[in-house]
Amino acid sequence: MYPLNELKKQQKQLATDIREHHKEWDSITFRHQHIAYCELRGRQREQIEVPSKDNKPDQKWIERIKSEWEPKIEEWRAEYVSQ
Repeated sequence: MYPLNELKKQQKQLATDIREHHKEWDSITFRHQHIAYCELRGRQREQIEVPSKDNKPDQKWIERIKSEWEPKIEEWRAEYVSQ
């Protein structure tokens, strides 16, 4: 399975949990995962969101998520794209 599809599946589960349980932490997690997901797909931050001055996302958190998924994406590309 393409790694970004797996990440998108996690996003959908988080969205369901947020709707059902109204957990704020899940909302914050969803935001950061969403930004990382979009950037991994090649979007610029300005295309994803324009946060207010007092509501900036945690860049270290986003980078951590991206660094977790980038090797999986590269491994997938090496295996499937080169065929």
